[in-house]
Amino acid sequence: MSRKQAFTVPRSRAGQTHQALRGEIQAALEPLLYGDARVGYAARARLESAFAATVGAKHALAAHSGTVALFLALKACELGAGDEVITVGNSDISTTGAIHQCGARAILCDVRAEDYTLDAGLVEALITERTRALLPVDIHGHPADVKALREIATRHDLRIIEDAALATGAQDYGLPLGAFADIAMFSFAPYKPLGSAGNGAMLVTDDATLAEKLRLLIGYGGSSALEGRQDYVAEGYNAPLDPLQAALLLVKLPHLATWTARRRQIVAALEAGLAGTAAQTPRFRSESSPTFRSYCIRVPEQERVHRGLRTAGIEAVIHYAPPVYRYTVYTEAFKGRARLPVTDRLAKEIVNLPVTPELSDTQVEYMIEQTRGLL
Repeated sequence: MSRKQAFTVPRSRAGQTHQALRGEIQAALEPLLYGDARVGYAARARLESAFAATVGAKHALAAHSGTVALFLALKACELGAGDEVITVGNSDISTTGAIHQCGARAILCDVRAEDYTLDAGLVEALITERTRALLPVDIHGHPADVKALREIATRHDLRIIEDAALATGAQDYGLPLGAFADIAMFSFAPYKPLGSAGNGAMLVTDDATLAEKLRLLIGYGGSSALEGRQDYVAEGYNAPLDPLQAALLLVKLPHLATWTARRRQIVAALEAGLAGTAAQTPRFRSESSPTFRSYCIRVPEQERVHRGLRTAGIEAVIHYAPPVYRYTVYTEAFKGRARLPVTDRLAKEIVNLPVTPELSDTQVEYMIEQTRGLL
């Protein structure tokens, strides 16, 4: 399929949703475009409050992007040179990149074959006197077992920064994601479960001290104590969420639960429709209630299936393969240190199917038919 051709089953139809919400979106954006600049600050603050309520967190802080937000979370936890952070190798380079840009070192742990998330049973063997934090990733919208990791972190006095970039709307153990982490990060990039029109992220925490550190890091380290004048109590960054994105997200946030339910409905249809084929579908812990940025299945002849789906007009992708430790930039960094057999095996088998909630039942049936024909 030519890059210029439209996909019959696309990864995203956010434009369709925006069209349906057009009146609300225009009403939200116009005061920012034509009114006082302070309106933007208020929109961002309202989004922070609304998102905190949605995920049951005491504090939420809106940041420029998921990558920046992870970096700031690590900085707030005082990670730096000589420290080690245990994470996974089947994530976006943002995860390892944020660790390394703090001066710390990423230590990679293998994942569970069932749901592709950090294998908590392998973590303690990787802990050294330099380990300072765990960074689980809720890959594809599948919750990592952060409750199990919390027990390990407590024993070893470690921080947990949860990368929930792909999992806004998911729950685990009956609680929204982030409940067992010191800080959790949710991304609002366009292809995420709650997407803006550009970059964006939210950091959530129940720790007031961490929240204050994050606010200073996001906002230049400035103090608001002196009205009309400047004072700085820390050296921070200029990394707040753009107010236009905040206003858009405020319109979309009330629909998150409905969209999450539709994603799960599409996945249920795909799982049933692919039963009895060579595809292996993910399996989740009984406590886990995932959302789905996409539906990540395992197939034989990955490249043939992937190419066949796209030729059929289905915008399938292969996310996070090869694993990050096989990227050129990490040729030396992980040399001889990344022995992750499950991660390697998954990288050769996974294909991600679209589950954008705007898909019709007819499109889902077409996707099942075409996928079955390739297996």
